[in-house]
Amino acid sequence: MRKIETFLCAALLVAGLCGCEKIDVNKLEGTWSEQYDPTVFAMDGSLEYTFDGNGHYQMHVYDALSGESHDYSGSYAIDLINKGTITINPQMSDYSNVTYTLVKLTSKEMVWQKEGTTYSVGTWGSDYRHFVRVK
Repeated sequence: MRKIETFLCAALLVAGLCGCEKIDVNKLEGTWSEQYDPTVFAMDGSLEYTFDGNGHYQMHVYDALSGESHDYSGSYAIDLINKGTITINPQMSDYSNVTYTLVKLTSKEMVWQKEGTTYSVGTWGSDYRHFVRVK
């Protein structure tokens, strides 16, 4: 019986360690388009971030309802050591300062979850953000 308990504990430990995804911040650099499953959440425009790898970004927003697009720029901060987060406009004290946990960052896909929130389909585009690499 003791061997079974030891084996089960070891298996759970290995499974837990394998589930930890190491975030490679070098994969952030480039252009990312916010995208979701269109059968669940239809965006009425588009949003693209271009991260330069030096703490600055360009954001392009297109509003399909008005036919207008706007470009913005700002800064971001990465904290991989303590929290695994990205903060957009960390120097701002207004509504534009927001921190997300980097849930996933691969060469093709990136997922953010707003700090202090939990995932649910109804929060796509606000608390939960999903991006695919454009270039």
